Amino acid sequence: MAEHDSGTTDREIEALMRLVHVIEAEHRARPTSSLDLRARMVIQLLGLNGESPILAIRRSLRLTPSTLTSLADRLERDGYLERRRHPTDRRTVVLALTPTGKRAYAAEKSFYRHLIDDSLDSLDATAREHVLAALAGLAQSQSADRA
Repeated sequence: MAEHDSGTTDREIEALMRLVHVIEAEHRARPTSSLDLRARMVIQLLGLNGESPILAIRRSLRLTPSTLTSLADRLERDGYLERRRHPTDRRTVVLALTPTGKRAYAAEKSFYRHLIDDSLDSLDATAREHVLAALAGLAQSQSADRA
């Protein structure tokens, strides 16, 4: 991410830090807490997109080949995903969630749903709608930047 003068104040940065700290303190019982961040990201990406070629996952998550190979090895060993041959290009390997991986993805979605609900609980309906629209816009702009 490029550094630039965003106009963000220290007050806004500190407010976000406090929010993240509160959220993390209140949600320590994350169902996938035994997995590291990158492993959860792979599971989330496969849950969102379905089975995907390793190269697409690597590019999307900006991982080195060796990092993704290690992650895939560990997630496969632990029963979260499986490697398959691409149906039309036998040279390409795709990763797919197993039933255990699908349950982990569902748990991640539930975790995020509660996280959002709890974090926005104190807002009125209009403010909540604005925050959710802003989050959706951020996600869309980040996806476009990576394409």
